[in-house]
Amino acid sequence: MAKNKQEVQLKGREILGKKVLILGEVGSGKTRLAAKLLQELMTLMTPEKITLIDFAPKRVGEIGGKITDFLSLPSVIKYLSLKSVYMPRAAGKSPKQVLHYAELNRKNMEPLLDEFIHNTTEALVLNDVTLYLHSGKLENVLKCVRSAKTILATAYYGSKLDNDLGTGISSRERKLTDELATFMDLTVKIDSSGNIVNIHASSPHKPY
Repeated sequence: MAKNKQEVQLKGREILGKKVLILGEVGSGKTRLAAKLLQELMTLMTPEKITLIDFAPKRVGEIGGKITDFLSLPSVIKYLSLKSVYMPRAAGKSPKQVLHYAELNRKNMEPLLDEFIHNTTEALVLNDVTLYLHSGKLENVLKCVRSAKTILATAYYGSKLDNDLGTGISSRERKLTDELATFMDLTVKIDSSGNIVNIHASSPHKPY
């Protein structure tokens, strides 16, 4: 149920033991909110029990940005990220290039998901999951969702990046993000200013 944006807040204790998906437009503050919640989680549980997988590229204008831009991580947190992440729709100059960059991301990101699946921790923060979903399988993300007691994920959900040069990655991204949301306890939508405008709470109806 939507609430007045000034009244809606989310605290770390409210996501502990839950599976949470943050949705918003490019540049809306999804990563900043995730960093705030991660900082609170670190005071509520042993940091050694937290993994951060950050798929976000380095910030270019209003696009991208990693959680470590907003938060210094203790060395005991398991941190998995990539030196090179591609922005297919922004960098691709042709349909072939867009698909090539999406596939490169999938190829590079999948081992990080596999690493978590084989070495799970109690909590997982997964930043910018939609970059993987351009080409990757939702099932690989769901294996991570099933494996952790607390999940905090961010996903692009907007219209500014709709132009994919006819490759279909934008519609695939939206479809799989909607599907991912059905496995979550809380779906949090933020506006272009980073304000939480809606928190949808539901019991995941998909079988695990």
